[in-house]
Amino acid sequence: MTTFATFTPRRTLLASLIAGLAASAPALAADVVINQLYAFSHSTASNFGHDFVELYNRSDAPVSLAGLQLQYQSAGGSSWSSVTPLPSVTLAPGQYFLMRGARDQGKNPIEVFDVQAPSFNMAGATGKVAISDGSRILDLVGYGSANLSEGSPAPSSTLLLSLQRAAAGCQDTDDNSADFVLAPPVGPRSTVSPLQPCGDVGPAPKPIVLTCPATVQVEQGRGGSALLSAIDGDAIVNRATIVAGGVAGITLGQFTPAGAAGGKAEARLDIADTLAGGRYPVQVEFGNDADETERCTVNVAVAGILTIPQIQGAGDTSPYANTVQTARGVITAKVDGGFFIQDPQGDGDPTTSDGIYVYGTETAHPVGTLVSVTGLVVEFRPNGAERTYTEFKDVTNITSLGAGPTIAPTNINVPGTDLASVEGMLVRITNTLTINGNGDLANRGELTLSSGRREQPTSRYPQGSPEAEALYREHMANRIVLDDGLFRAPAAMPYLAEDGTVRAGDTIDNLTGVIDFGSTGASSGASTGFKLQPTETPVIERANARQPAPVLPEGIKVAAANVLNFFTTFTDGRDAWGRSGQGCELDGRVSAGNCRGADNSAEFVRQRDKIVASLAALDADVVGLMEIQNNGDIAAKYLVDEINRVTAPGTYAVVPAPVALGTDAIRVAMIYKPSKLTLVGGALSDGHEINNRPPMAQTFMAANGGKFSVIANHLKSKGCGGASGGDADQGYGQGCYDATRVLQAQRLSNVFIPQVVAAAKDPDVLVLGDLNAYAFENPINHLTGAAGMVNLIERFVRPHAMPYSYVFNGLAGSLDHVLASSSLAPQVVGAAEWHNNADEPKDIDYNIENTGTDVYRKNAYRASDHDPLVVSLNLAGSTTDVTASSKIVINGFSINRATGKTTGTVTITNTSDQPLGGPLHLVLNGLPAGITLDGPSGMQGGAPYITLPQASIAPGASVTVATAFTNTAKRNFIYTPQLVSGAF
Repeated sequence: MTTFATFTPRRTLLASLIAGLAASAPALAADVVINQLYAFSHSTASNFGHDFVELYNRSDAPVSLAGLQLQYQSAGGSSWSSVTPLPSVTLAPGQYFLMRGARDQGKNPIEVFDVQAPSFNMAGATGKVAISDGSRILDLVGYGSANLSEGSPAPSSTLLLSLQRAAAGCQDTDDNSADFVLAPPVGPRSTVSPLQPCGDVGPAPKPIVLTCPATVQVEQGRGGSALLSAIDGDAIVNRATIVAGGVAGITLGQFTPAGAAGGKAEARLDIADTLAGGRYPVQVEFGNDADETERCTVNVAVAGILTIPQIQGAGDTSPYANTVQTARGVITAKVDGGFFIQDPQGDGDPTTSDGIYVYGTETAHPVGTLVSVTGLVVEFRPNGAERTYTEFKDVTNITSLGAGPTIAPTNINVPGTDLASVEGMLVRITNTLTINGNGDLANRGELTLSSGRREQPTSRYPQGSPEAEALYREHMANRIVLDDGLFRAPAAMPYLAEDGTVRAGDTIDNLTGVIDFGSTGASSGASTGFKLQPTETPVIERANARQPAPVLPEGIKVAAANVLNFFTTFTDGRDAWGRSGQGCELDGRVSAGNCRGADNSAEFVRQRDKIVASLAALDADVVGLMEIQNNGDIAAKYLVDEINRVTAPGTYAVVPAPVALGTDAIRVAMIYKPSKLTLVGGALSDGHEINNRPPMAQTFMAANGGKFSVIANHLKSKGCGGASGGDADQGYGQGCYDATRVLQAQRLSNVFIPQVVAAAKDPDVLVLGDLNAYAFENPINHLTGAAGMVNLIERFVRPHAMPYSYVFNGLAGSLDHVLASSSLAPQVVGAAEWHNNADEPKDIDYNIENTGTDVYRKNAYRASDHDPLVVSLNLAGSTTDVTASSKIVINGFSINRATGKTTGTVTITNTSDQPLGGPLHLVLNGLPAGITLDGPSGMQGGAPYITLPQASIAPGASVTVATAFTNTAKRNFIYTPQLVSGAF
């Protein structure tokens, strides 16, 4: 089994450790003392729903709590993990003060208190609590096996009893074992409770201090015993007897009196093997030679022997919940912190599971051993869960009964099987499962599995539609999480192949293991759910192999690429050029804390190399970049230089930034190939306040004279910070800020696109980028509906495969888009996504973090969390060859021997039935060397041309133009005439 680097408990995350005081020698005879302590709220059978600490002023004068604090430390710890400052309250003599601590599963939540500290989560059996002034410990209670206490530790608190200071709070001998007794809780009391002054706070008679287990659990038919003891500091404990709850089969035997004052008396509580199953509260009284007595209650729990199916029951919860039972089963799997057992026969009822999880106890018995287990049956409800999971906890007995019969896995399908009916059982999933989520490999060792890929409902159907809602419900039923048998972060990510990845879309057959239920990682799509703990090594098939960059039909290639916070300034205050003291600007403020990319130079190099590899492989002629640092063209220029370094000098250039770049720390940018395209005018942007990241537009001209404009966008994210009203999550799956994104889309279509078209004098527009909206959410519906744009990914990809550029919570969908204006759409000859990012585990990216073994590889995969998109344009030129619609006659030449000039005329006749629109140009192709046209209107493709003076030529009409050539060779020559319509 894999070992792990850090531990995350199965049930609740521990509060972060708070540095505090080192434990020092306690003060003597404190005025304000810890009077009562209860730390056992973690069980549904607990007396209270909160931990609490009750303070008491035992002095005869008022005492202020100003500057004091309560602090908690684990039994073996050396630093205070919870520190709670106390308010400036003055306690009168005999006045109480109550701190309410962590909330858990117990009964009777505490409603009246003086200060609350939810992170004050004390261990029930053993720990340390102190009052401190910040430099000294004024009072200390160590209980259980605590490594620090006043004198000897006090006994452990129990589910039903609290630790209470003797003599009604007035005793403080600086010996916790002598000063504290276990008793049914009083109160708890706060500052509003009646005062009970001590009067004389001098030495008080020492009480009889009992050590009695709260519960003794035995298996029916086996019997057992428990040891009880009593100590009195100033008297001899000399007798013990059962005074209540005595029944046949429970006796008090082997009493040993104390040998002297302060000595220990012991008695053994014997439970016969004939005692019937049930719970027997037994009250035992100890007495001393001063005729003083003290009592404790021991709950004898005799576990009846039940089958696992009987314990599981056919309902949602066990009919034996919160009772102590014994069951027999074969160990089928051992996991971190527990194991699974299964009834070898079962009851044949498909509604009652034959397996159960044993929590909180590891066993040395191997898998396949038949064991008898005695413990408390509980219904475990993970945080956020709508259902519970039946399991054993507080186990008191695990007995080997030898090798058990072989447990054959039960065949199930996912979806199709009610997993609650097989919880805790060994199963084999017979259908092929597909990996849909891999974002929790590093922190939890989990993969989210389903039958087939699951598509974001609003990436396929309009948000709020019945189809979208039905698909969401279908997805929720079609999910199980493959775990790794551990409930903590792995030392190395499991399930990675030799190439260092496991991709969404890969598949698993015949997955075998036990069905578990509990908390799951964020990328699974739910906080809790059913999991499978494998008992056989899963065999993962690379069904979704890494592919090279898409190959599209020949044309101008335009790409959209999210570069995942490519910053040349790092969060440690340094930058790509080694300078320190640098920062990033956000909303007009500059600090290193505003930087979002690499934390340091080492991470930056890893990030840079992946992004460069990805963009170089795309080999697009224009790339719209999202999530690049908003520092003018500095980051974009750095990126271009690096791409050119691995391709060829001058391959790419930066489109100079427009004026308005927004106030966010990131911006959109563009790079292009100067050898393929020419910039037409400068870049534009829309700095309207609705655009937190202004869209950027640039018009380009191709070699054939065709023009088109690219608008790069990064709309408002789906995160919910600060969202309200129409921007709040409406529950249709679109996340937050849908209303803002709609306004941004409307601003884009109604204002910015018309501005770009007017400046370009050309209607051909591509809108691309991270629109943070799935394909059928409102912003996209507006652009493809009212704005008349064409979704190119839907047009070219959907007919052949599920389109997606992003995987979130195990659902794949298109957050990134390329949309074409109606005039440009017919000129698009191909569109594709490159799934080099979204399907990859996030923790194989550039970050250097605590993910176990470093699996980073210098390649184009997981360069970002979004997949890049690319389209190919077969641009119509700005001119049209109309030679076929005309008759062109080159009339005779005349050569002037003196000047070396050759003159002539050319007659052009419109032979079509439509006017030949202008401007019209006569192109003289193929002139020999040494022959040049005098006074040409211009050059096109290396040939001179003459622009006709006529705007057009009517059908049947003719136009004659004169030509003059410099003919230094004074020889005859020919050329090929061509008539072109349009603007060069």
